[in-house]
Amino acid sequence: MNRPFSRVAAFKAGALMAASTYVTVALGLVVSALIARGLGPQDYGRYVYVLWLSSLLIIIGNNGLGVSGIRFISESLGRERPDEAANVHGWLRKRQWFSLAAVGVLFLIALPFIQPAGWEGHQGLLIGVVTVSFVAKAIFQFDVSMAKGHGRFNVEAWSTMIMSVLYTAGVAALMMSKSPLSWYLVFFSVISVGHIFVVAPMLKRDGIHAGKAPCSPELIERIKPHLWWTIVQVAVATLSNKTIETFLLNSLIGPAEVGFFAIATNLTRGGVELVSSSLTSLLMPMLAHAYGAGGMKQVNTIMSDAIRYCVFLGLILAGLGLLWAAFGIALMYGNKYEPVVNVLRIMVVVGGLTLAESAFGALLTTTDNQRLRAFVALFSVGISVFCAVTLVPMYGLMGAVWANAISRIVVMVVITTAIVRKLDVTLPWRELRGLLISGVLGLLATAPLLWWSNTALTQFAAGFIYLAGFMAASVVVGGWHQKDVRMLLSLAERKPKQLGWLAPRLRGWLARLPTESA
Repeated sequence: MNRPFSRVAAFKAGALMAASTYVTVALGLVVSALIARGLGPQDYGRYVYVLWLSSLLIIIGNNGLGVSGIRFISESLGRERPDEAANVHGWLRKRQWFSLAAVGVLFLIALPFIQPAGWEGHQGLLIGVVTVSFVAKAIFQFDVSMAKGHGRFNVEAWSTMIMSVLYTAGVAALMMSKSPLSWYLVFFSVISVGHIFVVAPMLKRDGIHAGKAPCSPELIERIKPHLWWTIVQVAVATLSNKTIETFLLNSLIGPAEVGFFAIATNLTRGGVELVSSSLTSLLMPMLAHAYGAGGMKQVNTIMSDAIRYCVFLGLILAGLGLLWAAFGIALMYGNKYEPVVNVLRIMVVVGGLTLAESAFGALLTTTDNQRLRAFVALFSVGISVFCAVTLVPMYGLMGAVWANAISRIVVMVVITTAIVRKLDVTLPWRELRGLLISGVLGLLATAPLLWWSNTALTQFAAGFIYLAGFMAASVVVGGWHQKDVRMLLSLAERKPKQLGWLAPRLRGWLARLPTESA
């Protein structure tokens, strides 16, 4: 096996990617708070809309090129054909340049309809910032995808951490100097270009380059269908990822509401990544191995555990987000952003309750259920567009929030029903019921404190009460198996200095749980 794809290398890469995720998410939240405080709601809304527009163009410009590159470069290296891997890189690179040029032209044509609210007279700055940033970041994302195909996950991890630190330092300086919106946007363009220069020496060191020779006709015939299918998936995901809500808020409501919506979205995404990134990164290879070894029977076992863990983590996220929203927004963004509080509460509760959707997505990918994936994806777009077009013009910001919440919940119900019926997956209903009851009991435990004083500070304190009450109730009510406790006990026994005090309690808990059937 090639060294970058060995089991040890994969473990190290996973740990590095997890660390990179935590660093970039944390610094991203800091940057968001600094810019919001420095600009105020109106200009911050314009700023995040420009960044959203740039990100949208990146996704459209790169479409399925990166995913196809990862797939076929790694496959070529697995066959000991580095020359073929380089040729795939070159073939995709040429199509990326064409795609970026086409997207740039379409952006200029559509500019009068998609420019930020109140941006009249600043089209030159808008065109420059969006064009430079989207082209630079698209090239960067393409390059790190090619590096992933070579098994060099460190390229993305280190480059994103380095640029996140530089971005945070620069934004802090702009805030302290009370710089205007235009300076923030120009700095964002500079940081976007900087990504390319940070990655270039890493690629050169690892010998990753685009080949000039043509790919074999047989390989091209395999790449094209995969690329087109990925493009469809990317297009569907783009339209269903709060795109319609953001566009309608900018067009019909105002820039401040765009900013409020973006803050809640970013905080929710950050919370989801912090509680579930390690689990979701491990789930797909584990499912693939189980599917190859024992078919759906072994997959069922892993899925049952994964869903329980997702629901447990999701309920922690939902409860803490509900109780910590007011304190967190006041601390990070200030009183000007108080309208974000209820938006964040709704988003984070929905995000927590639908966290298991990531496990279902991994299952569909692993078992190669393309038709079911297509149905769910298209249904997701349809329900998102319908809810957004119906609710945003009538209710503004809260309409966008409820449109997103309704579409997420409906899609979750549909995908759960489809998987249970079509793939014969058995969900752990008894354990899930126990976890949901535990969540309710955890919230009830906070009632005396919040009845006595319902302020942002007491809500923050209530979050710790919820966490302790929920976890204690989950032990008593149910939701756990002996194998879960054995895993924790093994960890406690390997770390006696740090966790030795926990081992006797875990043994007592293990003895009280019913014996698992073979």
